[in-house]
Amino acid sequence: MIPAGSQPILEIACFNPKSALIAAEAGADRIELCQDYRLGGLSADPATLEALKAQLAIPIYAMVRPHAEHFCYETADFEVMKETLNSLKAAGADGFVFGILNQSPQESYSSAMPWVDVSRNKELIRLAEGRPCTFHRAFDLIPETDWETALADIMDCGFASILTNGGPSGTEAVQCVGKLQTLLRWKQTQLSGHPTMQCLKVPEIIIGGGVRASNIGLLHGMTGATAFHSAALRGPRELVCEDEVLGMKCQIATPQ
Repeated sequence: MIPAGSQPILEIACFNPKSALIAAEAGADRIELCQDYRLGGLSADPATLEALKAQLAIPIYAMVRPHAEHFCYETADFEVMKETLNSLKAAGADGFVFGILNQSPQESYSSAMPWVDVSRNKELIRLAEGRPCTFHRAFDLIPETDWETALADIMDCGFASILTNGGPSGTEAVQCVGKLQTLLRWKQTQLSGHPTMQCLKVPEIIIGGGVRASNIGLLHGMTGATAFHSAALRGPRELVCEDEVLGMKCQIATPQ
């Protein structure tokens, strides 16, 4: 069910300054700034962020991801993440995108160890000083059997949102509609169970992963999600396609 009168947010992942300018001009509500599309996005460049903040009015969330090997970070990696976040904060970031896990599917799985590294995620969120943080698609590596605990941990960390395709890494959101509906129901259950919301922040579910103008209307209608994420690319270049952004905005527009 789509909430009456709501207008979903469209966040566009941008890997270069020109893409951010195109996305904003085409009507994107927010930019996720990062580097290297081939690796799934790495930490944003502070100088690029600062330049874009002088040109754009819409919020820019900055990726904090030192490498693409996995989402489990050594001590040195974590120190780099803290330094990067501070640099991006000084450059004007409106929010941050990161996610730290305790274990990787490529390694021996330990059922006794929670997936989400609560202490390190909390430390970065404290450094963000109130700027909203998104737990990005590290969530897609967590088995559905462990979602309940992982979601509780992510909420406990203080994340404002979770970016997910709703299924295993490598799948697309349109293949995981049922699981996305489960996540949206979880969010609604949390809100219903805490109507005052005085001490609890329930993360927004942002649907990403193969989201395009050709399928965003279906995803919106079937899930009722209020936030979507796309790179809006066409062809081999890491350049946002204006028509894709315009098409997605048109598909999720609801009458006022």
